[in-house]
Amino acid sequence: MAYYMNLNMLAYQYGNLLAQPDEIKKYLRYIVVDDGSPTNPAIPPTMDIGVPVEIYRMKQDIPWNQDACRNLAAKQAPKGWLLLTDMDHVPTFKLIEHVVYHHLDPDTIYTFTRVSAPDMQPYKSHPNSWLMTRDMYFKVGGYDERFRGIYGTDGMFKRRACEKARRVCEIKKPLIRFPREVVPDASTTTLTRKSDDNDARKRAMLTNINKSGDVKPVHFLTPWEQVA
Repeated sequence: MAYYMNLNMLAYQYGNLLAQPDEIKKYLRYIVVDDGSPTNPAIPPTMDIGVPVEIYRMKQDIPWNQDACRNLAAKQAPKGWLLLTDMDHVPTFKLIEHVVYHHLDPDTIYTFTRVSAPDMQPYKSHPNSWLMTRDMYFKVGGYDERFRGIYGTDGMFKRRACEKARRVCEIKKPLIRFPREVVPDASTTTLTRKSDDNDARKRAMLTNINKSGDVKPVHFLTPWEQVA
């Protein structure tokens, strides 16, 4: 998960991992990449939650650089399955159990249903939550970090995912979305998500990439460090 000043939401994530049965925990590893938080950086849990936790940090605070965080997490993850989602999404026990115990096709990329806290009513699916092998992630190409500082580039990853996978299949086990009304720091309020300038810069970058013909995503443009 990418992190940006989400200290209370991170504590909720740790609590969810702590609550998992011991027979599930042995299959889990939790990787957090702090996207250069200027305050309230990501910290390890204050107690043993029974799941290995690794925390990395981008050394530059670049707006909307969460794609670089995902690339770094995938790079540091062991060979196997990756569950990628945002900090304001909590995998339910039924979803984690399904991932651990059910046969999954390594040539398939999986998505999830979603409900929204606190009433747990169905909510539209999330375009940036995925389950795939680490090999499949890099077969898709990861995220293109040339778009760092630009919001809304998930569609390009989704398009390449649909091209590379045998199929994209939805798992009928939900993620829980936590809006800011429930956990105030679940997602950032300090950055503007969309603007005319954002869209113009995105179009200009797409034009430059198409002209150059260098369409392969570029990774690891931001310096980083491991902090835990």
